[in-house]
Amino acid sequence: MTTENSNNSASEARQLLFHGGIMTLLSLLSGFTTFFALSPRIALSSHTVGLLQGAILIAVAGSWHLLNAPPKTLRIIKYTLVVGFYANWVSTQLSALWSAGRDTYPVNGKDMPAGAASWQDLTVTVLGFLSVLALVSAVLIIWAAKNKKTE
Repeated sequence: MTTENSNNSASEARQLLFHGGIMTLLSLLSGFTTFFALSPRIALSSHTVGLLQGAILIAVAGSWHLLNAPPKTLRIIKYTLVVGFYANWVSTQLSALWSAGRDTYPVNGKDMPAGAASWQDLTVTVLGFLSVLALVSAVLIIWAAKNKKTE
């Protein structure tokens, strides 16, 4: 395959592909947690979110060679995407298992049973805030896709 940007390495695309596969596997397995989670609705959300995020990681890996950005920016895209997606999936999964973060999930949180410890709520909230990193990567991906090739 011919790369459009010589800054992009195939190993970074493979790493994104690897994490896409891991995210997909974890989300498929998390579909079984709906049977014993304290909040089955959030567990189903975690399963769905993980599948979507795995697909996005695989898609970004496939189009990695099309991004025109300096190597540092590409590393920022990769790490913010991976960390943001894992934080998002883990926060929803823990929320489902602990019934924590009722205020973090306004739509499904109202149906959660009470009883999570304050440290559990804090953990889910912090991980939820870390998922904002995925927004940073989305903005940078848009910029790198629109950026003209520098020769």
